[in-house]
Amino acid sequence: MSLCNLSLVLEYKGSNYQGWQRQSRGKTIQGVVEEVGERILREKITLFASGRTDAGVHAAGQVASFTTSTYMSTEAIKKAFNSLLPSDIRVVDVLEAPFSFHPRKTAIRKIYIYVFSLMYPPSVFWKPFVYSFSPKNFNLARVKECLSLLEGTHDFTSFSSSGGADFSGVRTIYSIEIKEKPSGLLQLQVEGDGFLYNMVRIIAGELWKVGMGKKNPEEIKFMLENPSRSFNRLALPPRGLFLIQVCYPPDFNPYQNLELVDEGWIVPLWQEKKSI
Repeated sequence: MSLCNLSLVLEYKGSNYQGWQRQSRGKTIQGVVEEVGERILREKITLFASGRTDAGVHAAGQVASFTTSTYMSTEAIKKAFNSLLPSDIRVVDVLEAPFSFHPRKTAIRKIYIYVFSLMYPPSVFWKPFVYSFSPKNFNLARVKECLSLLEGTHDFTSFSSSGGADFSGVRTIYSIEIKEKPSGLLQLQVEGDGFLYNMVRIIAGELWKVGMGKKNPEEIKFMLENPSRSFNRLALPPRGLFLIQVCYPPDFNPYQNLELVDEGWIVPLWQEKKSI
């Protein structure tokens, strides 16, 4: 049996977990997946992920990897994982990856979506996945004025919380947009080269404050030009945040057998490519 490096695309509901990273206390995504993997493979494994999602945050396309000396096929490993994992975690795909592939170190971009519901109170089926509010006084046009301000390379310290391990607050947002869904959902989609601790949740919170008339676009610009955590910022709850995709150089794509499909659920989901 020769050693191989396997990549996983994972989908999970984060509501019942203390985030991704294994901890001495509390249930985590990493801890549960590693425990199941060790039962299947009958050997110790260590999962490396593209990043650590926080407690309560969901993922439609988290990427992780581990090395193993198993004789099992990738399809057999995928089926075994999904037969043993709890119902709020699913392995979407398993691929053999080059040993040079590392989910975090080789990642070049990430895409997150924060979901708002204009139905208040929300549907019971949406409640674990959205931030819901009454749209009565909400001005979406003013929110959209702020999006171009946030694009580009900035020091996003004003839009982050302390507690992260980052030495610099400089990040690049390649695109940020709000998609309006007929169902009354708003999807704030942000694509960047990396994100500071709570950065997307604080951006979502500050944009929500602009929409509600509690802040204006000029204040968002001032926060970008004067990076500081001393501003009064709002981090929206983790339940509305989804990691959608992690982008890599063209030499290896962990989503190569998948396509991102928006079937009208809260966020797009990864599915196997349909054969022609």
